[in-house]
Amino acid sequence: MKRKKRTNIDAVLNMVREYLDGQIDRTGLSLDFQYELEKRYEKMRSEDSEYAELIHDRLLEDGVYRAERLSDEKFRELIRCQYEDVLDIANGGFL
Repeated sequence: MKRKKRTNIDAVLNMVREYLDGQIDRTGLSLDFQYELEKRYEKMRSEDSEYAELIHDRLLEDGVYRAERLSDEKFRELIRCQYEDVLDIANGGFL
C-alpha cells in the first residue's frame, strides 16, 4: 500500500529535527514552530489527522509551550523525548 503524502507533517517534524541537530536555536524553534504548525495545521490534518493531533499535543502543548520554565538543556531533553515519542507512536500505527 502506498503511503499518503505528508509534506506538511514532514516539514514541521524536520524543523524539530533541525533544532535537535543544532541547525536552529531554541528561540527559532519556539517562535517558528508555533507559527508553522498554525499555518500548516489544516493541511496536516488532511494528510493524517491523528499524526497532526499528536504533533500538536506532544510537540507544541507538552513541548514548546513549556519552554519558559526550563533551562536550555532540559528543554532540549524534553523536545527530544517528545519528538521520539511522536515518531514511535506514528510508527506503531497509532494503536
